[in-house]
Parts: sequence; structure tokens; C-alpha cells
Amino acid sequence: MPRKPLRKASERERTTEPLVVPNAVSEPDFRILADAGGVVTAEMPVEAWIALPNHPHQRNTARHARAVHLKQARGATGAVANQLAQVVAARLDGAYYKVDGHTRSYLWEQGQLPRPAVLRVTIYPVASRAELDALYEVFDASTAAKTRYDQVYGGFRECGFQPRSKRLRHGFLNDALNIALRGGIRGQQSRALPEVNLYRAVAVFQRELELLDSIDPEPRPFYSGVVAAALIGLALYPPERVLDFFKKLQNGEGNRKEGRSDPVDAVLNVIQHMTLEKRAAQTALQADLCARTLRGLVTWLAGPETQRNQYWLKTSIHAVPMEPLLEQIKLKKGIRDDPTL
Repeated sequence: MPRKPLRKASERERTTEPLVVPNAVSEPDFRILADAGGVVTAEMPVEAWIALPNHPHQRNTARHARAVHLKQARGATGAVANQLAQVVAARLDGAYYKVDGHTRSYLWEQGQLPRPAVLRVTIYPVASRAELDALYEVFDASTAAKTRYDQVYGGFRECGFQPRSKRLRHGFLNDALNIALRGGIRGQQSRALPEVNLYRAVAVFQRELELLDSIDPEPRPFYSGVVAAALIGLALYPPERVLDFFKKLQNGEGNRKEGRSDPVDAVLNVIQHMTLEKRAAQTALQADLCARTLRGLVTWLAGPETQRNQYWLKTSIHAVPMEPLLEQIKLKKGIRDDPTL
């Protein structure tokens, strides 16, 4: 597989503050009907609505445009058609953004949904980006069952990250991000902890995700535990060497000598046994797979001369303690005291 050049990235992953919303529209074409204490009701042509920028957290609009209830909306009449012409926007510092109606906007633009003669838009004033995000979540929760996939995809959009590999492009990274930040999937964490903010988790690991995407990881062997190990490894160790290890893992390039396995082969053995027993995709086992993969990585990085008795293994590779590595991650990323990460 040809190697893609590595990018020299800055410490952009430190994202304790919300990102700025780009490309806002400052003068939309609308006619004010009423102003109730700052909340404005207005009429707007469909073209003007399409021109408003989406909220950065908006999920995969094209994917959701295929939803059954939206297909049914194409034949809507009467009260249902009137409801489809109701949309919500927000005004921040004199600029305007969509809050809901993203998918309808896409379908109107594509000519896949009949356009109303005019839209009625409710415009809420917000004082900060955080307030804009909170308003979006309120309306999005009421109009769509936002999945973890959607949140990860929204994180990609907000970071401007467009993964090319099949494994990352599909966006199923919830378990991997939870393990990379907390050492286990959500079901293995204390209920006292809030859920991981997946939008910010993507931003925290943006550099590592881009590096991993550069080797075109496949869904197998890159189960969630292996992806988590790659994110941790790329954050803590020289990325070129880490990528070499994971490329060998992907290509099945482990070595055996006198009945013993090198670290790559040892990790491949773990994945193979899990696959044969049909356990490789079980979410409860991904944290252990991550810890074993990390043991393989750090042993491989140290080399056979440094840890000869541990490098060539006759038995199954053991899990590495995760807590010290997670502590290093949080210190390096500047997120140690953030309860949402």
C-alpha cells in the first residue's frame, strides 16, 4: 500500500472552547411579521433559507434525507404541508444560522421536495456560541433521534475533517472515543459521569484521526478497541512509528520464530481468536482489545533488544494498564478537568 505523507499538525486538538461558526449570513432576505421580545417571526423565500449556513453540529443531511417520514412528506397537503413550511433560525452578533429545517433545505435544493411559496421562520436571538449550540440541541432532539453516529459526523463537519477511509467515513467511533478517553465503553463507566461529548471528542483527536485515516484502515482488523489503541498511540508516541505498527497489523505482517510471536503477530492472534469465536465485534470486549493492542504497540516500539523475553511471546499477550496512559492523554490534551471528556 503506498504511504501517504504525514501532516505536521499543530496542537489544534486542545479544544476547551467552542469553535467559531463560519460563513454566517448577515442580511437574509425576509419580511418581519412580529417581534415578541426579541423572538422574531418572519417570512422568507426558500432560496434565502437554503443560503443560510447549517449549524456545524448538523448530522449527515443527505443520509437523513432518505428517512421514511421525509419520503412521506413529499406528498403532504393541508396542515402537514403548512408545518413543513415552518423553520427555525438563530441570530448571533447580527448573523443568522439554521437551527432546524436542514434536511428540508437539502431536499428543496435538490428538487426532491415540493417548495412552499414562502417559509415562516422563527428567529431566536442568542448571546454566545454555547447558547446557539444549546438551542440547536433542543430543536434537533425534538425533530430527530440523534444517534452517536450523527454526533460523530457532526464533529467531523465542525472540524472540517473529511475522512476518506471506509472505516472512519462511516463514523462509528462512539465506542473507540469512549475507550480512548475513559478506558471503557459507556456501559462500563460510572453512571455518575456525564456522557462523553462526542463533538468535542472528535476535535480532541482530530490530528490522530487524520493520521489514522492516511493509512486507509479497514473495518477488520480495526474494531473499536484497535481504533482506540491507535488514537492513544498516535497521541503519545512518534506517529510515523505508530502508523508502521498499525499498517503491519492491517496487512497481517506479524512474525513468528521458534513457535513464538512478535507483538504484531500476538495482537493478530487475539483478533483472530475473537473473530473465530464471533466475539470480535462485541462492544464489552473492546476495552480489553484496546489494552492488549497497546501492549503490542509499546513492546514493538521498544524492540526485541530492549525486551527480548517479552517481545517474542509463546502465550497470549497481556493487557497493558490503561489508567497511566489515559492520564497522559488528558494531561497532553489539556482536558484533565473536563467532565465531558
